[in-house]
Amino acid sequence: MKTYHTILVEKKNPVGIITMNRPEKLNAMNLAMKNELSDALSDMEVDDDIKVVILTGAGKAFSSGHDNDDPLDNMPEFASLKEEELLFTLDKPTIAAVHGYTLGDAMQQALLCDIIIASENTILGFIGPKVGALCYGSFTVLPAVVGRHKANELLFTCDQISAEEGYRMGLVNKVVPDNQLMPSALEMAEKISQWPTASIKYTKRALRITMANQTHKDAMDEGWRAILGAMADE
Repeated sequence: MKTYHTILVEKKNPVGIITMNRPEKLNAMNLAMKNELSDALSDMEVDDDIKVVILTGAGKAFSSGHDNDDPLDNMPEFASLKEEELLFTLDKPTIAAVHGYTLGDAMQQALLCDIIIASENTILGFIGPKVGALCYGSFTVLPAVVGRHKANELLFTCDQISAEEGYRMGLVNKVVPDNQLMPSALEMAEKISQWPTASIKYTKRALRITMANQTHKDAMDEGWRAILGAMADE
């Protein structure tokens, strides 16, 4: 098995588990983590023993979002959305098991998963504009999940909300006690994994067709060019 420095990878056939593992920094996401997530997702995509993937975080949080200590030179690659596209287009169902802070870039990761299960202590937030960035995944998926007006509110205000509020608006599938997060995620994964792989694969493909197109990507690319250009001028 490969050695990773920012994530943990575990296979409990038929479930693959990827754990963001920088607990001392609340699993803040740097370029190294994004690259390792891409690598692990690519491996699970071609592993016939893995039917469902769970994404979670070690320690007190799913992830607090982008690591502001990551060198500025890494931002163009960090913002390239290669890993996000891979997560979104993965043919295998993905479950985000979130707890504690789930903010910014981490909220995008959870949103791009097919199902979100949250512990009672979860704090959710799309905080991109608050830090002068973009909430990339939210443009493609969030309006389809919670409706356009609620998506506008979450993205414009950068409000942080509870797991229960996320559940009420349809952002979260299930809220469970903190000590039941992974058991609940595994139970869901095992339920999904019992069905024929091809049926689930093409169901997922069909469901995501309306949520993303080239226009979304072009808008994101233009936005990030403007933001990164402004950063370079500072």
